[in-house]
Amino acid sequence: MKKIFSIIVLVLITQTGLFSQTSYIDNALKFSTNDYGGTARFIGMGGAFGALGGEFSSIAINPAGLGVYRSSELVFSPGMSYNSNKSIYINNIVDENGYAVNVGNMGFVVSNNLENTDTRWVNFNFGVGFNRTNDFNNNVYFQGVNNNSLLEVFVNEANNVGSSDPTNLDGMYEFLFWDAYIIDYDAGANEYYSEITDEVNFDPDNFEINQRKIIQTEGAVNEFTFSLGGNYAHKLYVGASVGLSRLKYSESASHFEEETSGLQIPIINSFDFREYSTIKGTGLTFKFGAIYKPFEFLRIGGSIHLPTFYSLDQEYYNSVTGNFTDSVKYSESPLGTYEYRLNTPLRAILSLGFQIGKIGLIDIDYEYVDYAKTKMGDEFDSKEVFDDNVEIGKIFQETHEIRVGLELRTGPIYYRAGGRYSTSPYESIMGNLNTDFEKITVAGGLGYRKKDYYIDIAFAQTYYEYEMIAYDYDPYNTAIASIASKINKFVLTFGMRF
Repeated sequence: MKKIFSIIVLVLITQTGLFSQTSYIDNALKFSTNDYGGTARFIGMGGAFGALGGEFSSIAINPAGLGVYRSSELVFSPGMSYNSNKSIYINNIVDENGYAVNVGNMGFVVSNNLENTDTRWVNFNFGVGFNRTNDFNNNVYFQGVNNNSLLEVFVNEANNVGSSDPTNLDGMYEFLFWDAYIIDYDAGANEYYSEITDEVNFDPDNFEINQRKIIQTEGAVNEFTFSLGGNYAHKLYVGASVGLSRLKYSESASHFEEETSGLQIPIINSFDFREYSTIKGTGLTFKFGAIYKPFEFLRIGGSIHLPTFYSLDQEYYNSVTGNFTDSVKYSESPLGTYEYRLNTPLRAILSLGFQIGKIGLIDIDYEYVDYAKTKMGDEFDSKEVFDDNVEIGKIFQETHEIRVGLELRTGPIYYRAGGRYSTSPYESIMGNLNTDFEKITVAGGLGYRKKDYYIDIAFAQTYYEYEMIAYDYDPYNTAIASIASKINKFVLTFGMRF
């Protein structure tokens, strides 16, 4: 009988996915954030290159850097990331990590010399290629023994529907648990229940259950740039670029609960609820910048990044598996789809660069972004999207980022170091969660450079802390997971000049 209802519920799940979830707000921030990747030289100096130029990845910060080039160049940067997360959940510590191999940068610059023309323009350059501007590869894992259950949320939501007909339940959530026999309906009491919530209600002070949460994310944003830059009298460098961003993001989240040895639950031993989502899309942005050199040792840079206008397609589905004493039950939702738009906020960057003769460089960048200006939309102008935009304006705020980079040269060997600090994008505290999402990056690298070619290597580590919950917060769950995250990047760059 339950399988007949499974067929009926297919019709009841719309293809627009218009149930408002905090995941859309979280993703709006995640997709709007830049974690500039690129060449090993750029990474090794902490991404601080806005006033220096002459480096392909610097175009992502300030396209005027293209005008600094005096020769054509081909560059390629493979790399690897290693992410580690240490979580503490209900006094239980878990370490989780993961690797990913990628290409962080590839570019080609054509330099046109104008010194023999009747103009003060020294050269005019064209660049094409891509830089990885964000990396989503990550693994988060935490577990502990809790005194409440996710099923309290779903049983309560099922009873709020006020109907004994299970086809009226949410096809992505409560219906799946009913279809997998984890939730059932008591006609006599006129309510939905589960063996687990019965145990909670029977003796809430002594209830306990093992909980495990695993969140795996993959994907990246690669920005393909088409840039123009010029050098006017070795004093003023100007540039502009068109950026086409390709975004791909996938997330798999598993919430597993299992009875403890101290509290055996009748009939059901455990359940595993999983949520899957894949988001793909393209975005368009424009960047403009200038670098002015008032003195030989000093460069002043500035750039504006217009919002990136994304068109995104999402596919999602959920599943649940119930492990019973004598059987295993499984239910899966239909595949849902949703098309929506995302406009990231505008960015403004100011930079100072110092040339220390022929032995070194120093760059300092300041970047301003107001994440409260992030906006979403869809073809329905739905109330859910409107509400999410209101929440974005409340939750997020202006951020300030400082990047500092240093390069020293001894013959053909180059030594680099850099760092980055960015303030939290969160304006408000959500419940008792710590939203102090500050990020700190330290970096370093080496390079070997000759006239016609170069090889660079770099390492960077970004550290931040945050808190999250396994499922709906108070009154259902007061347990908070504290997570310390480290993102480690290794980059190798090969380049040729001609």
